[in-house]
Amino acid sequence: LFTNFISTINQKPDLRQLLPIGEINGVEASVNGDNEGQELEASGLEFLFEPDAGEVLSSLLPHYLNYQVFQILLDSKASEHSSRMVAMKNATDNANQLIKDLTLEYNKIRQA
Repeated sequence: LFTNFISTINQKPDLRQLLPIGEINGVEASVNGDNEGQELEASGLEFLFEPDAGEVLSSLLPHYLNYQVFQILLDSKASEHSSRMVAMKNATDNANQLIKDLTLEYNKIRQA
């Protein structure tokens, strides 16, 4: 669960499942080494994994997880900084409006 940064004004809470990965773009890889010859079919295309699909998956999985966690951390930090920036801008605008109102009231009382 993290805050997904969409824009400065728009952030949404998001839930992302990292593991198990499951099916990616129509390709199902067997980690058990069940695939004889390691050829998989997806939408009429054949894929050959060498040395085998299990080893490829086990070498890519840490990189995938590092990327996903890093992306989640970046989105969360960007959302936090964006929220702080918007809050400070609103506080500055409110303070400037209060200064204008008090200056106007002071000048009215002084001239009366």
